[in-house]
Amino acid sequence: MWITIIIVIAIVLAGIISYIMINSRKAEMQKYYGAAYKMIKEICLANALKNQKPRENHEQKVMIYLKWKDREKQGYVFDPQQGVRIGRNPGKNEICIREKMISGQHCVIYLSEGMLAIQDLNSSNGTWIRRGFWKHRLQGAEYLLSGDKIIVGGLKLTVTIFTFDMAYI
Repeated sequence: MWITIIIVIAIVLAGIISYIMINSRKAEMQKYYGAAYKMIKEICLANALKNQKPRENHEQKVMIYLKWKDREKQGYVFDPQQGVRIGRNPGKNEICIREKMISGQHCVIYLSEGMLAIQDLNSSNGTWIRRGFWKHRLQGAEYLLSGDKIIVGGLKLTVTIFTFDMAYI
């Protein structure tokens, strides 16, 4: 009798936790898709103001969402075609991390042949990649996958690669 009640309670709790996790993930996805929409819309507007030819709206654009925890949980959306530099120098990097173990210009994330790549910029302490249980120091350039963790200094950045349908613009 008690075992049945405990099993039912465990199943209900597992369902509630699953529901919360799924809705949390959906809310996070909506947040970074919304940020990508605003960013791409601003780029299209800037191009229109410069009288540049508009892009074809029937393509998928690769975007990157980086999130990490320091004092607060943070996440930002970037267009890897523009390049994303990570380092300590605020004037030369899109992500500025004020930590002694991080070089002024530590690493860069960019689009290479349609795939996301990362390259260490000869940093003092190196850039590390964790893919699943495998952690290694970055040597030269390497492709990134969604779910990879980039480790610079004491900070772990989680990579989410997603495509944005340009038909929405």
